[in-house]
Amino acid sequence: MKTSRNIGDRRYVYWLCITLAVMYLLPFAVARLASECSGMALCMLLFFFVNPVYSAVLGYCCGSNVRRMWNLPLIAAVAFLSGAWLFFDIREAWFLVYAVAYLAIGWMAMGLARH
Repeated sequence: MKTSRNIGDRRYVYWLCITLAVMYLLPFAVARLASECSGMALCMLLFFFVNPVYSAVLGYCCGSNVRRMWNLPLIAAVAFLSGAWLFFDIREAWFLVYAVAYLAIGWMAMGLARH
């Protein structure tokens, strides 16, 4: 028999795995596999479209269970920051600004979706 706690735990682990994949695997693929010409375009696409949209979707989905999933947008922002510093440049301070923006987008979407 499935309880609501087991289903909630599965959703949490599911979103955590997707978050780590988006915030680590995509920057790794852009940094290591893309050529220099296409790499810059893919970085811009990643930083200005994929990550903000993912943060909004994650926040919206976390809005159904804020008590359990409030920290997932925070984990996504920290994962982005560590992934960007790991695969691009650790001395680049603008990644902090992006991480704070993604966190704000996620928490605002969570607040809008709260049921």
